[in-house]
Amino acid sequence: MATSDNMTRETRRAYRSPVREQLAADTRHRIAAAAKDLFAERGFSGTTVADIAARAEVAAPTVYATFGSKGAIVGALLAQMEHDANNVEWVERIAQETDPRAKLEAFATWTTTLFSTSKMLIQAANVASADPAMNALREEGNRHRREALGRLIGSLVQANALSSGLSEDHAVDRAWMLTGVELYVSAIDGCGWTDEQYQQWLAALLQQQLL
Repeated sequence: MATSDNMTRETRRAYRSPVREQLAADTRHRIAAAAKDLFAERGFSGTTVADIAARAEVAAPTVYATFGSKGAIVGALLAQMEHDANNVEWVERIAQETDPRAKLEAFATWTTTLFSTSKMLIQAANVASADPAMNALREEGNRHRREALGRLIGSLVQANALSSGLSEDHAVDRAWMLTGVELYVSAIDGCGWTDEQYQQWLAALLQQQLL
């Protein structure tokens, strides 16, 4: 039988304060927003945790307690941007598209939208190569992208739409190389292309290389 002291301790452990949780969420949002602005202004390397704390009007230990590292902040921002880019909606739309050429065009549009909304953070993530949190995030992101491409190519295989002589594994490899963010950055920053030009080029290239 539980004693009064045990019941009191269990009640304390089970108690959750909505006000405290809202304050924590607000603090997390302020830190993330401050970091996003500073990364855009100064770059990842030029931004310190102290800078982020000052902009968010919190103490530096609060930044560490909330996120753990600058890299983890980038990871949280990328996850939010993926959500804002309607990832779930695009995945469903691509899966439901039956025409192979239209499917690849939709995939190119989704890729462009995702890169366009998160380019600055992706570049920050690339700079943060020594951050353990970013390394883990990058590995997870690569795994998810490979899985998404596997589903895309698998649907083309089921539709008997792959180019003659092209294996499923080789098709995934081609799509992997063509849809990396490096090509997007080169097109936009290096060549001065618009997002529309990149999307059209990527769609045509995917169709040429896969169908």
